Amino acid sequence: MKASYRYIRFVEDSDPEAKRWFCENKRHGDQLGEVTYYEEWRQWVIAFQPGCVFNNTCLNDISDFLKQLSGATAGAKGEKGLKGDDR
Repeated sequence: MKASYRYIRFVEDSDPEAKRWFCENKRHGDQLGEVTYYEEWRQWVIAFQPGCVFNNTCLNDISDFLKQLSGATAGAKGEKGLKGDDR
Protein backbone atom coordinates (compact mmCIF):
# COMPACT_ATOMS: atom_id res chain seq x y z
CA MET A 1 0.00 0.00 0.00
CA LYS A 2 1.05 3.57 -0.55
CA ALA A 3 3.00 4.62 2.50
CA SER A 4 2.77 8.40 2.40
CA TYR A 5 0.32 11.15 1.53
CA ARG A 6 0.91 14.90 1.48
CA TYR A 7 -1.39 16.13 4.27
CA ILE A 8 -2.79 13.04 5.99
CA ARG A 9 -1.61 9.69 7.32
CA PHE A 10 -3.36 6.47 8.23
CA VAL A 11 -2.42 4.73 11.46
CA GLU A 12 -3.52 1.15 12.04
CA ASP A 13 -5.20 0.42 15.37
CA SER A 14 -2.82 -1.36 17.73
CA ASP A 15 -5.50 -4.03 18.31
CA PRO A 16 -5.28 -6.36 15.27
CA GLU A 17 -8.82 -7.63 15.93
CA ALA A 18 -10.23 -4.11 15.52
CA LYS A 19 -9.75 -3.89 11.72
CA ARG A 20 -9.58 -0.12 12.07
CA TRP A 21 -7.36 2.70 10.82
CA PHE A 22 -7.26 6.28 12.03
CA CYS A 23 -6.94 9.15 9.55
CA GLU A 24 -4.78 11.89 11.03
CA ASN A 25 -3.55 15.34 10.04
CA LYS A 26 0.21 15.10 9.46
CA ARG A 27 0.97 18.58 10.77
CA HIS A 28 -0.82 18.46 14.14
CA GLY A 29 -1.71 14.78 14.55
CA ASP A 30 -5.42 15.56 14.92
CA GLN A 31 -7.73 12.61 14.28
CA LEU A 32 -9.87 13.39 11.23
CA GLY A 33 -11.74 10.13 10.86
CA GLU A 34 -11.88 6.41 11.41
CA VAL A 35 -11.68 3.78 8.68
CA THR A 36 -13.50 0.52 9.39
CA TYR A 37 -14.81 -2.44 7.44
CA TYR A 38 -18.59 -2.08 7.05
CA GLU A 39 -19.93 -5.63 6.91
CA GLU A 40 -23.36 -4.70 5.50
CA TRP A 41 -21.76 -3.23 2.35
CA ARG A 42 -18.69 -5.50 2.40
CA GLN A 43 -16.55 -2.39 1.99
CA TRP A 44 -14.11 -0.20 3.85
CA VAL A 45 -15.66 3.13 4.86
CA ILE A 46 -14.57 6.27 6.69
CA ALA A 47 -16.52 8.16 9.34
CA PHE A 48 -15.25 11.72 9.69
CA GLN A 49 -14.97 13.72 12.90
CA PRO A 50 -17.44 16.63 13.17
CA GLY A 51 -16.15 19.91 11.77
CA CYS A 52 -13.51 18.40 9.48
CA VAL A 53 -13.21 19.84 6.00
CA PHE A 54 -11.20 18.41 3.09
CA ASN A 55 -9.96 19.62 -0.26
CA ASN A 56 -9.87 17.46 -3.38
CA THR A 57 -6.27 16.35 -2.71
CA CYS A 58 -7.16 14.93 0.70
CA LEU A 59 -10.35 13.31 -0.60
CA ASN A 60 -8.42 11.68 -3.45
CA ASP A 61 -5.86 10.38 -0.93
CA ILE A 62 -8.64 8.98 1.28
CA SER A 63 -10.25 7.35 -1.75
CA ASP A 64 -6.90 5.87 -2.77
CA PHE A 65 -6.39 4.41 0.71
CA LEU A 66 -9.88 2.85 0.75
CA LYS A 67 -9.26 1.32 -2.70
CA GLN A 68 -5.98 -0.17 -1.50
CA LEU A 69 -7.66 -1.66 1.57
CA SER A 70 -10.45 -3.06 -0.62
CA GLY A 71 -7.88 -4.66 -2.92
CA ALA A 72 -6.03 -6.17 0.02
CA THR A 73 -9.28 -7.49 1.51
CA ALA A 74 -10.38 -8.98 -1.81
CA GLY A 75 -6.98 -10.64 -2.25
CA ALA A 76 -7.08 -12.09 1.23
CA LYS A 77 -10.55 -13.53 0.63
CA GLY A 78 -9.69 -14.86 -2.82
CA GLU A 79 -12.21 -12.56 -4.51
CA LYS A 80 -11.64 -10.68 -7.75
CA GLY A 81 -12.47 -7.39 -6.01
CA LEU A 82 -15.24 -5.56 -4.27
CA LYS A 83 -17.80 -3.60 -6.26
CA GLY A 84 -18.05 0.08 -5.35
CA ASP A 85 -21.85 0.06 -5.67
CA ASP A 86 -22.44 -3.23 -3.85
CA ARG A 87 -24.65 -1.85 -1.06
